[in-house]
Amino acid sequence: DFQLPDGKTESINIMAIDPVTYSRVTDFVFSDSKIEPQQAIESLVNGNSVFISSVLSEKYGLRVGDTFEIRTRQGFRPFIISAVVVDFYNQGLVANMSWSDMRKYFRVNDASTFLVSYNPQVNPAEVQNRIDDLYGKRYRLILESNSNIRDRIFTLIDQAFLMFDLMAIIAVVVASLGIINTLTINVLERTREIGMLRAIGMLRSQVVRMILAEATLMGLVGGVLGIVFGILLARIFLFGMTSMSGYRLDFIVPMRGILTGIFISVIIAQLAAFIPARRAARLNTLEAIHYE
Repeated sequence: DFQLPDGKTESINIMAIDPVTYSRVTDFVFSDSKIEPQQAIESLVNGNSVFISSVLSEKYGLRVGDTFEIRTRQGFRPFIISAVVVDFYNQGLVANMSWSDMRKYFRVNDASTFLVSYNPQVNPAEVQNRIDDLYGKRYRLILESNSNIRDRIFTLIDQAFLMFDLMAIIAVVVASLGIINTLTINVLERTREIGMLRAIGMLRSQVVRMILAEATLMGLVGGVLGIVFGILLARIFLFGMTSMSGYRLDFIVPMRGILTGIFISVIIAQLAAFIPARRAARLNTLEAIHYE
């Protein structure tokens, strides 16, 4: 736990690293570009300092140089915030300290994760198999490469968005059927009007263009309304997420996506209007005039 300025406590994860070897294998992503990485790492080496995540920084207004009190086996101990890093582990409720501080204040001396760097020219699968042969069974290691972890994450993301894609396809199909139904009824109700227009010289192609123009207008209106309500729902969703998490989530209006959505809605409306437009163009002029 760590203590807030108002005296309340919040549970977080504390991750310990060996600053010297850690910087040889990988790097922290600092949220402030003005931070000197080497100086920040040295502050961890000197002890009594931590790196906090950007989530904690935004949620509680913590900045570099502030005091961060963490509950240890010896009670609450103040740590200086040396840097703010981008880290979303445990939903961002995480702080990093040196391994020596972890042993000193928490009496923990067990490592749960080892990061290994390898020559880019070497196949990572070969390195993984070599480590597994030498130490896997002896220390019961679970070996994962960054590429496998990344592929698994992308697979989960794709599966999550697949549901929304299916819902979007269903919505497009339902909307298309609605346009077909609306325009078909519209053509039936205006059969005599279309017959009169054909009698005074309107071409079949002009009848088709008239119906397609109406469909274009329907697609534009539907697309704009859908985007407006979509943006409104997205803002409500982000507002709820901000209220629950405590940190700010920026909302960016994707202008390219908006234009693409309107374009797709018009195209779908045009395709859906093809059958009613062809039916209107094929009406017999005399039968249409006498239609009741």
